[in-house]
Amino acid sequence: MTTFRAARNDDIPALVRLWNEGTPAYGVARPLKPRELTEACLNRLGFALGDLIVARDDGEGRLVGFAHGGFGPAEADGASHRLDRSMGTVAMLAVDPEADEAVGPSLIERAVARLRDGGARVIYAGGQYPLNPFYWGIYGGSEFAGILKGHEGFHRAARASGFEEVSRSVLLERDLSGTKAEPGFDPKSVLLRRRFQLTIEEDAAFGPWWDALALGATYAIRFRLEDSAGRAAATATTWDMAGFERLDGRLRAGLIDVGVASESRRQGLGKYLIREVIRYHIQRGIHAIAVQTRAANAAALGLYQSLGFEPVDEATLYRLDRP
Repeated sequence: MTTFRAARNDDIPALVRLWNEGTPAYGVARPLKPRELTEACLNRLGFALGDLIVARDDGEGRLVGFAHGGFGPAEADGASHRLDRSMGTVAMLAVDPEADEAVGPSLIERAVARLRDGGARVIYAGGQYPLNPFYWGIYGGSEFAGILKGHEGFHRAARASGFEEVSRSVLLERDLSGTKAEPGFDPKSVLLRRRFQLTIEEDAAFGPWWDALALGATYAIRFRLEDSAGRAAATATTWDMAGFERLDGRLRAGLIDVGVASESRRQGLGKYLIREVIRYHIQRGIHAIAVQTRAANAAALGLYQSLGFEPVDEATLYRLDRP
């Protein structure tokens, strides 16, 4: 018989076991230790043990799955650290591979009920910024943008619970090792180098408080192209994806917050800046840069692929439309 209850503090070792056995091999920091799961998720703003629901096999006397729901911020970069409880998400599901097929949907349905009790009118499965209350930094690669393709149990359980796909993201990586690591020569870079100053801030702080909560303990680098007046024309940030190298030994940096000021677009600044990011991380000894973008964003996909990024995975975001 399987019973369900809210998690307890003494469940953490079992939760870590389920994480290490029930999440995909790619795009996930694993194996995790209990301390790491606690720091990455259980110490986050808005965490409550009641939102983390576990399934227990009473016959074997052990946990066989968990589901975790939560809410995003009212303003990710605002002054107030308030949550927006009108929208919630089942951020994570991890089930023992040997568990009964009904365990996943049962966990999700209980997580949904908990979110509705908390005020959620719209509910997602997976996470997409800023509706990514937990697990950014240990799941999904450079950003948490849905359920990874290899997380088959989560996909099946979400669909069985009435969730429908609303968007898909592509995870890409750019190899920084070997003879082809260095980006080729671009004639535009000569002119852009004269017009814009590149500044690099190591061990940078994250601007939005929501980002800082998730990634503040990681080593981040901010890249900035400035015009002659010192104004930011293009920016990008990378963070060291500690833990993602444990299964294949490849050190990764996650590329996020790539942006070009509206008045500086259509000059090739985004491509130029990312080339500089690539060069910098080659010198650091990083093996790969990871980035992701919406599958429907053809322009971004074309940009990254023109710079040598290759698709390696995908993530799907689901929404529950029924009341």
